[in-house]
Amino acid sequence: MTVAQAIKKYKLEPVNEYTSQTKAKELNVEAVLYMNVQKNKYAYIVKDGARGYVLYQDEKSLSTKLYKGLKMTPLQP
Repeated sequence: MTVAQAIKKYKLEPVNEYTSQTKAKELNVEAVLYMNVQKNKYAYIVKDGARGYVLYQDEKSLSTKLYKGLKMTPLQP
């Protein structure tokens, strides 16, 4: 999957610089480029030095309020 396809599929939006820096520190990556946070799901496209562009996705269970598990999908630029 390419970056453009992921943006369209997950309805990701560009992130301003302050939010990008804050989320990058939180996720321990180089930069957060796009994100979409909904009630119980989130998706980020991040740029990490060695891995390149990666799609991070996770979902929170509505009953237990715990995250189900981070999925990291490598993307092609």
